[in-house]
Amino acid sequence: MRAISNDKANNIYSLLRSKKSNSKIAKQVGVSRTTVQKYCSSLKMSGNVDEGGRPSLISQRMVNYIRRLVTLGKKNNAVEIQKALKEEFGMSVSDSTVRRVLKKAGFIAFVKPQKPLLRIQNIVKRLQWAKSHQHWTVDDWKRVIFSDETKVNRFVSDGKAYAWKLPHEELNSRHVHCLTWEGVGWIVDVGHRMNSEGYLEVLKDDLLKTMESYGLDSSKVVFQQDNDPKHTSKIVKEWINQQPFEALEWPPQSPDLNPIEHMWAHLKRELFHSYEAPPTSMHELWERIGQTWYAISKEECQKYIESMPKRCAAVIKTKGRWTKY
Repeated sequence: MRAISNDKANNIYSLLRSKKSNSKIAKQVGVSRTTVQKYCSSLKMSGNVDEGGRPSLISQRMVNYIRRLVTLGKKNNAVEIQKALKEEFGMSVSDSTVRRVLKKAGFIAFVKPQKPLLRIQNIVKRLQWAKSHQHWTVDDWKRVIFSDETKVNRFVSDGKAYAWKLPHEELNSRHVHCLTWEGVGWIVDVGHRMNSEGYLEVLKDDLLKTMESYGLDSSKVVFQQDNDPKHTSKIVKEWINQQPFEALEWPPQSPDLNPIEHMWAHLKRELFHSYEAPPTSMHELWERIGQTWYAISKEECQKYIESMPKRCAAVIKTKGRWTKY
């Protein structure tokens, strides 16, 4: 956007607030209609005027309307609210502006549950597994190193991760990590995709590093992983069978049994609330992820692992179906 004088900029913002059309504002101020539209789009929600003295485009009436939409359950994400504002007020605002309004109003973003239909045979396996582990104590679960993989979006949400949006890029990064009673373990940026050979390298390097860093006796460790094809591949199975640690049999379709899922949610929640602006590159995203992950306390890790007996009991109670976890 070509720079214009502060007087003209302030004039544009004031006229936008008065709900004049872009054409009239452009003619009155002496700028192009495109310039007015760009200033309209760049306005951001603020409790006060910004340093330039420019008022917010969002009026208190619009703030109240947004709060009402969410409170009544009529709209539940920024994009839906953005469209509703356009229909109700004829005003175009960005979804990020809507998110700032919601955060300022005290609303908290959360991960929408995405639980697919459980296959009958997997319901049976989940129930059998829970029954076979229902007598494990917290001390038993302390031995387990839990592992998982997730995607952290840089800009656009897939409905699971917390995300930000910018107009020019849609990128994400996949990460594998582990959780121990002693604290968080390795977290590895594996890019967009990983095969069984890549996963094996992660285990050889980072899993063993985690055990070493916490001084764990590998012969007493129980390693958990889900049934992803690369985890159950021949080369991975052969390597694990050669190790002194034990592999924990894991039922299919059971993310609710893995406490590490809550750690992912914790990580993404912290990323969402700790930064006002999105990362400018994948390198910056990775730096933020690492800083946030390794700041998670030992007590936080233990809290989730301590829930394992309750998770098993919950699966038994639902007869193998989904639990609240």
